[in-house]
Amino acid sequence: MQQWTVRDVMTPQVLTVDYDTPPAEVIATMARYDVSALAVVDAYDSVLGIITRTDVLNGIAVAAPERARRAPWRRPAPTPAFTVRSAGEMMSAPALTVAPDVTLAQAGRLMRRHAVNRLLVTGADRRLAGIVTAADLLEVYDRPDEAIRADVRRLLAALPAPNVAFAVHDGVATLGGTVAEARTATLLERLIRDVPGVTAVRNEIAVTAPAAPAAAPEPRPKRRPLDGWWASRRPERATAAPGDASAAREGANQQFAEMTR
Repeated sequence: MQQWTVRDVMTPQVLTVDYDTPPAEVIATMARYDVSALAVVDAYDSVLGIITRTDVLNGIAVAAPERARRAPWRRPAPTPAFTVRSAGEMMSAPALTVAPDVTLAQAGRLMRRHAVNRLLVTGADRRLAGIVTAADLLEVYDRPDEAIRADVRRLLAALPAPNVAFAVHDGVATLGGTVAEARTATLLERLIRDVPGVTAVRNEIAVTAPAAPAAAPEPRPKRRPLDGWWASRRPERATAAPGDASAAREGANQQFAEMTR
């Protein structure tokens, strides 16, 4: 299953300003469009930096109120003054950027490492392609159940699991059915967990061991020449060696001759 990337959730339309844009115009643009950041680019849309609300506050110096005479009911108001002359002096540079093909997990780790809430998306030539925020990374978990079911159905169709069924409700996938091995059930759970939009997996698959093959009959022992009815009647004959048998025969003939004298 293909993972979601920054390209799938980023905002391609980004408000930008030039390096020489006055600070007052920067603040007016942010207020007019209700945005918290602006990208600073050059004439070729290459990213130079980024201006956030924190950068704007750092570029304003608040002076002490004037001591001029005023009406008694009016309080002294501080007078703001800019400590910078352009957007280039106000911006944070270099700006943190990310490629469009980066996975959402990688983008989230980059945001956490640098303690930022947004990343500018750029191509190989650092030309601006979009912007991605921390809220955009959570969009994958807002997928409808129908879309998740379609992905799970395609995944199970490509695996040798004909006796496995599933259900999806509010992003939670439930697996049922039977498999022959426990490792197959574990593998299916991991694959379903990686489907975009799945928040949890309930594995209710039963493992049924295959029927053991019938045991082959044991071979009957081979009979020796002296085994059989005669050997059972005369066990001493069955255990006698060939030389002993001829000696016994001669002894029996001598006894018979003595008895007939």
